[in-house]
Amino acid sequence: MFTLRKGRLCPVCEKGKLQVINKDLLFVYMDRTKRILNQKVFVCGVCNYEGLTDTDNEKIEKSLADFRRIIDGLLPCDKLKSIRGGLGFNKKSMAKLLSVNEKTVGRYENGKVTQSAQVDKLYRVLRATPFMIRIIEPNLPFVGSEFHPRVITVKKDNYDPEPANGYDYQTDIHDQRMTVNAT
Repeated sequence: MFTLRKGRLCPVCEKGKLQVINKDLLFVYMDRTKRILNQKVFVCGVCNYEGLTDTDNEKIEKSLADFRRIIDGLLPCDKLKSIRGGLGFNKKSMAKLLSVNEKTVGRYENGKVTQSAQVDKLYRVLRATPFMIRIIEPNLPFVGSEFHPRVITVKKDNYDPEPANGYDYQTDIHDQRMTVNAT
């Protein structure tokens, strides 16, 4: 791999020497613009090659991945990692829950791969209702001990057999628990 440094030969034409300039980089996605200000860029005076260091390139790629995700209505990289951490999962457990490879979860979080809309929705559902993990993957160890699903018991003395507002109410005579099923 070629390392960009001031004064080195250009990796494209191998004639010019690289110079460092600071310039604003402009990116457009779906008619929206992101500007990265004062970025260090290596430039060849002979062939007009422009390049970034690997480190700078990775930072910009992650920033652009988040930019595209936000425009597409998806969660950004850091939010995905935050949700996974909030659930108490490592990458391996999250991968099992999402039915993807462990490396894919890492790629979602570092901006290398953009999650699908379905995966994004699942992250949102799990953030809002972590007890759903037990429904999706009953055998997955759940370490996020902050949340415990609760059974809500409603006692009714007079059961009304008529459905109300599109819901069908059922009670068990013995324990007076009521379940609600959408009709």
